[in-house]
Amino acid sequence: MIETTNLVVNISDEAQEKLREIIAAKNIPGLAVRVFAQGAGEGLARYGMALDAEQLADDHVLEFQGFTVLVDRESAPFVNESELDYQDGLMGAGFTLQNPHYAQPTGCGCGGNCSCGGH
Repeated sequence: MIETTNLVVNISDEAQEKLREIIAAKNIPGLAVRVFAQGAGEGLARYGMALDAEQLADDHVLEFQGFTVLVDRESAPFVNESELDYQDGLMGAGFTLQNPHYAQPTGCGCGGNCSCGGH
């Protein structure tokens, strides 16, 4: 990971591989992965992900091999030091985003509270 800000998002090898696959299949120039937190109050946050081709002026930008992660300024404190993983098993496949500092980890693609386009 090449870090362009002091924001840290750890992405497992499995999640990186799946994100590269999803982005390549879309074939849209400048397409990135946006990670965000909604309703982050009292230590609880609902996390989400989406594909986004628009980088905002105040976005934190994290470059990984083969894709970019965008995090808006308001979400950054809640997303910082989070772990993004991808699992494909008998119970389904999907992304999970967990932050050790907040009590409500959520998943994507397996009934969680975030939305991930393209998988």
